[in-house]
Amino acid sequence: MSQDDPQDQPAEEHPGINAAYERSQKHENVGMRALAGLFLLEHEFRRVPGQPHLARLVVNRLNRFAPFDCAVFWTSSRRGKVYDVTISGVIKSKDTKPILSWGRNLGTWLNKTGYGNTQITPVMVDSENSMANWPENLPKSGLYVPLRGQDGKLRGGLVLLRAMPWAQPIRIMLDQLAEAAAYTVDALEAGVHGRNAKRGGLGKHLTGFAAITLLALSFFIPVPVNVEVPARLAVSASQANVPRGPAQIDMRVPPQGAMALRPGSRLTTKFQNTEYELEVEHITPWLAGLFADRQLRARFIAAPDGLAPPALTSITIENASMPLPLYLLRGPIAVMRGLMGLE
Repeated sequence: MSQDDPQDQPAEEHPGINAAYERSQKHENVGMRALAGLFLLEHEFRRVPGQPHLARLVVNRLNRFAPFDCAVFWTSSRRGKVYDVTISGVIKSKDTKPILSWGRNLGTWLNKTGYGNTQITPVMVDSENSMANWPENLPKSGLYVPLRGQDGKLRGGLVLLRAMPWAQPIRIMLDQLAEAAAYTVDALEAGVHGRNAKRGGLGKHLTGFAAITLLALSFFIPVPVNVEVPARLAVSASQANVPRGPAQIDMRVPPQGAMALRPGSRLTTKFQNTEYELEVEHITPWLAGLFADRQLRARFIAAPDGLAPPALTSITIENASMPLPLYLLRGPIAVMRGLMGLE
């Protein structure tokens, strides 16, 4: 061959070789951008706070690598009942209710078909009675991609409408994206991530155990209360002439009063400016006090003159206490008792 043979020329001197490289690089850039868009969307899916955010990502970001005229996204139960519908460029309001209703019907129809990744055609749309109200400004062709969880159950769907057909690589990418979206829907419902994310494993159990322990310990924190309660001497009519001396009295204690009393508790009280000390002999359980006054019997064990009061209608308990949770709930308990006519 001569030195002038074009095959022996350096690559950069071949006619059109640079243009060929440019065309090849241009196609590679388009594919890489689409792949990068797919990865970024899947990355965002793992961080969405809730289903509405996921839907907005799908209908607003897909056109970066899969151009469309309109996107419809919905989630559904495993039996195919449509929950939420999101349409690109449509804000939920009274004015957009018809178009959102159409989107719900679209999701219900496609859920029932059992289709996989399927290109929608005008013939399919026209043959479906529920699609008679198809918007005039939208093409009746596009791509339907179902969202299926790991169990194979339907979790929703995506429809991208446009007149142009869909290339196979894009369809494969959308299948992968739909699988990631279905996983995100499951994760949001299970509380794996998002606003309602639950702590899993040992941390969740430790948190629950700590909360129960703190609640139980709070019942051992006494809160001092002074409460005036109805009281009477425990003396029958036949014993009315018995000489005065250490005597028993009966009291009714409301639940918002001395809930921590128990047999052996010491009480101090004043009656007509005279101080007395009593000891509880018997009291009904505190739980019964939620629905009725607690019945208490106590006896005088100390008085300045060694004698019990001549008569009683009420008594002020000055050194009683009640558990902290019940002290905080005394207001609601009193309201509940009032509504039930127990006061």
